[in-house]
Amino acid sequence: MQFFSVAEATLDRFQRDPARALADGDLQLMLTALERLPVVGPELTNAIRPAVGEAALRTLHGPVRTWLHRTLEAIRDEVQLRRVLLRLIQASVPAYAQIRHGPIEYGKDIAVVVEKDSKRILRLYQAKVGDITVPVWRNATHELEEMFLVPLASVQVEEPVAEREGILVCNGHANVYVEPIIGPWIEEQARAYGRRFTFMHLDDLVNWIVKDRLVNEFRAVATELGLPTQ
Repeated sequence: MQFFSVAEATLDRFQRDPARALADGDLQLMLTALERLPVVGPELTNAIRPAVGEAALRTLHGPVRTWLHRTLEAIRDEVQLRRVLLRLIQASVPAYAQIRHGPIEYGKDIAVVVEKDSKRILRLYQAKVGDITVPVWRNATHELEEMFLVPLASVQVEEPVAEREGILVCNGHANVYVEPIIGPWIEEQARAYGRRFTFMHLDDLVNWIVKDRLVNEFRAVATELGLPTQ
């Protein structure tokens, strides 16, 4: 019982002030108490000592916060990116969500129906891997326009919906050559045709995962796809 009291107090100090806890030798105090337990002894204590030290060092340095960026950046296949997006979308329990990528998709990689303010909104995603370059953007604009020009022929979605949104998403950024045109193009589409478009880049994806508490969901699908999660 005395060991568990020492361990609990040590963990509490590490959470509050890890640097001070290391300086005061709290880890050694806990390991010494563990060593005196008959069921543990010095041999087992010495065996776990490196792991305890590594855990303490990780606590001192704080959590690695860039793994989300690195995991998303590691996606090189649009099939994987669509799968990740679908899983994150499904976590919010939409009325409908399906990957519709194919030769006659008309820009609709993923189609989603959500209920918002008692209105049914159809969100159509076009996914691109890596950075958006000028050639990628020129091809994407045609696909984005087709989202609105061609109705979604599906018995699973009742058209018309109250609103339709087009979302271009990538696991990179718009490069410096194409960036100046994206905003004006989105504004012109809204002004001239009443079409609503959104551009989601890498940092938007990370913020979505963190703010909507989708980290565990993202880690699970990343593991399934063999993506790094550290």
